[in-house]
Amino acid sequence: MTSPTGRAPAQTPWHVLEVAAVPSVDHPDAWAYHGIAAVERAAETANLGYDDLARTAQQTVSGMLHQEYARKQRFVAVLERPDGGAPTADDVVGFGFLAMTLKDNTHTADLHVGVHPEHRRQGIGTALATRLEEAAADAGRTTFFGWSLSSREAAEGEEALVPATGVGRIPADAAGARFALRRGYTIEQVERMSRLDLPVDPDKLAAFEAEARDTAGDDYRTHTWEGIPQEWHAGYAQLMTRMSTDVPQGELDFGEETWDAERVGVYLEERAASGQRLLTTLVEHVPSGEVVAGTSFLLQDAKPAFVFQEETIALKTHRGHRLGMLVKAVNLRELTARYPQVERVHTFNAEENAHMLGINVALGFRPSGAEAALQKRL
Repeated sequence: MTSPTGRAPAQTPWHVLEVAAVPSVDHPDAWAYHGIAAVERAAETANLGYDDLARTAQQTVSGMLHQEYARKQRFVAVLERPDGGAPTADDVVGFGFLAMTLKDNTHTADLHVGVHPEHRRQGIGTALATRLEEAAADAGRTTFFGWSLSSREAAEGEEALVPATGVGRIPADAAGARFALRRGYTIEQVERMSRLDLPVDPDKLAAFEAEARDTAGDDYRTHTWEGIPQEWHAGYAQLMTRMSTDVPQGELDFGEETWDAERVGVYLEERAASGQRLLTTLVEHVPSGEVVAGTSFLLQDAKPAFVFQEETIALKTHRGHRLGMLVKAVNLRELTARYPQVERVHTFNAEENAHMLGINVALGFRPSGAEAALQKRL
C-alpha cells in the first residue's frame, strides 16, 4: 500500500481497536461503521476512480448482525485525539475485517484490510493485518484468504505478477498484492473484473436469448423474480453448493460449502437488511422439476446506478444446452425493463473460466480490473 504521492505522510498517533456489533446505523456506537464506509469510499475511489464497490455503513452493520454461518470481527485504526476524547467517524483511518466460516472450511479465514489513502505508509495496514492474522490463528484457522484489486490487468510485455494457475496478470507494482506477498501470501488465482455499460442493444440481446432458447429446447423453462420465492430456495441452494466446487478455484484450499433452503432464507434476509435485493433467473428442467441453472443481479438501494452480476452456474449434468447464456440474457433483459435507472454492471470471473468470460464478452462486458486471490498457509 502506498500514499497517493508515493511519500510517507507525517506520522500521526493512532491505535487499533475492535468494533462491537451495533443494532443500526443510527446507534450512538455506530460511529466506527460510518468511519469504515468513508475509508472504503476513499480507498476505492483512489484505486478505481469511483466508489461503486465500497460498502455502505448499512451493509457493514447488517453483516455483523448476521453471524449464523460465519464468525465475523471488525477492527479500526483511529487517530488519537489531542483532547483525549472518544473517537468519532472522522478519526477512522483504516479497518480490518475477519470472517471465519462455522459449518464448512473451518480451517480457513477471510481477511480484508483497508487504509485511507492519506494515511498510508504509517504501518496501519501492517498493524491491522497482524491483528487479523493473530485472531484467526488463535481461533485455530490455518489457511488465510485475501483479495487485492488492481484497476487494470498487466499488458503483454509489461512486468507482472502471475498466479500459480499461470493465467491472468497483475501489474508488478500493484501495492496491495505486494503488501500481501511480503507477509507470506501467494497469488493463487487472478480474476478479471468486467464492466457492462447499459443499455445494451435490445435486438442483439434478443438474438442471444432466442439462440439459447432454441438450443435448450422445451425441456428447460426460465423463471425470474425480485427475491426468490420460498418454494425455490432448495433449488437455489443446490446451485450455490455447486458454485463452491464447480467453478475454477486454482489451488485455493477451499472445499465444498453446503447450502440448504434455510441458509438461502438467511442470505436473503441479510441482503434486504443491508439495502440490497436480488433479481434472479432460474432454469427449471421441466421433466424432473429440478433447478439446473441460475444467475442473479444484486441491486443496491443506496446506489441505484449500478448492480453486481452475482453467481452464474449451470449444473454439470445439464451443460451443453446454452443455459449460461440463457439465464444471463433473460436476467439482463428483465433488469433493463424493470430498472431503467441502472447504468452499469460489475462482475468478476476467474481468468481460466474461458466459457463464462466468453459469454460476458459476447454480451458486451469489457475488462475493468484484475483481482488477485491470495492465500497464506500456516
